[in-house]
Parts: sequence; C-alpha cells; structure tokens
Amino acid sequence: MDLKRYFEIALGTAPIILSCAHGGFKKPRRIPDKLQGPRIPDENTYFIAKQIIYELKKQNYNIFYILNKIHRSKIDLNRPAPSQMAFNQSSDEARNIHHAYHDQLIKFAQECVSTYDRCLILDFHGFAKPYKDYPDIIFGHLFGNTLSLFQESDKEDCAKYWGCFQLDQEISQRFSLDNGLALTNFNLSYSGGYITQQFYNKDKINAIQIELSKAIRVNSERTKVFKNILVKAIIQTVNDF
Repeated sequence: MDLKRYFEIALGTAPIILSCAHGGFKKPRRIPDKLQGPRIPDENTYFIAKQIIYELKKQNYNIFYILNKIHRSKIDLNRPAPSQMAFNQSSDEARNIHHAYHDQLIKFAQECVSTYDRCLILDFHGFAKPYKDYPDIIFGHLFGNTLSLFQESDKEDCAKYWGCFQLDQEISQRFSLDNGLALTNFNLSYSGGYITQQFYNKDKINAIQIELSKAIRVNSERTKVFKNILVKAIIQTVNDF
C-alpha cells in the first residue's frame, strides 16, 4: 500500500510521535461513506499539526508523525475496525487504510522504544465546547492508564509523568486545561479513544490524546499561541529525556 496516498508520514530523530486522525480532507468517491458515527472532521487539526512539525524542524527537532488525509465521513481512525462508525464495512480499501494507520503507529512506537528506550505519543483531536465553563484543552489517557514513564515518581499529579508534565506546565500558563488524571464533569467523553487505547499499560510508552477546543482551532491568534506553546513543550520534553 502506498501510505503517502492516504497519510503524511515521517520517521523522526526524537522519541515523540504526533498522530492526527480526524483532520483529513480527501473524499475519494471509490470509498463509500460511513453508515454510522460522526462525519465532521476536527477542523484545522491537520494544518495545525503541519505548523507544529514545521516549527519544530526550523529548530532542528524532527519528530515522528502520521497525519491522516482521508475525511472523517469516509473513515474514523479513532474507532475499532469492526465498528460501523469506523468505516463502511463493504469497503476493503477503507479497511486497509484503517489497518495501515494503526500498524504504522505501532511500528513507530516500537522503533522509538527500541532506539530511545521510551516513547511519547501525542494524538491530536478537536472538540466544541458545549458551554463556556468547559476547559480549552483536555488530555485523554484513560485516567493515567496509557502513562508509564515517570518524570518524578513521588508526585501525584501530571508532574509525575514525562511528557504530561511538560505539556501541563506550558499549556496551563495560557489556556484552561483538564489534565485528565481525575474524573471531572468535562473529561469523561475525552478520556482516550481507540488510538490511545492501543497503548493501554504499554511499558515505556506515554500516550496522550490532546483535545483542542474549536475556539482555539479557528482563531488564528489563539492557534499561533497554542502552536508555540506545544512546540516549546515538545522541545522541553525531548531535552528532559
């Protein structure tokens, strides 16, 4: 399978993987629409991910990444393959794309662990605040069950975990954040989808679903602030490795 037809993908030289599953924009007619589940993409996530990667490269940091190009009306990569919400089960191409994405993500994670003895997976998504008091950004990691790498093992909050610590430290300075470690009124729906679930209790891997509010994704100034913050947090994570 020609992965570049469906994904933007690259190996990295640092133990960080950026996944972006719901930002796709291509709607090939040969792939039938899904019969169930959300069909609206996470607006601008693909392009924000590209900006993050570009800015990191400018500063000589090359991370692993896999960005899906196929529209969510065709395939939802954050749902298990047998589900009608993942893709139209009549389409072998959709099934192959779904499998290829997850196979590549797992291969990247294995390579990170093999080469660097650790891996941080950032799975980038978006949501719309149902009301004003919702946080701007929500972390999903199955309430800590996809986090196994410690920053400071004696801590009891996000500061305990490598990657989570740096993200929390930088993001919370500018945006309201739910770090996902305790059940709240906001984060149950975003506790971690199928992508992060693949890394449940995996040794030497931290996997965090980053849910970014629409208000940040569609406002260019807020997008720029978020991009710069995330880039800084990723660089700090690599330097703290």
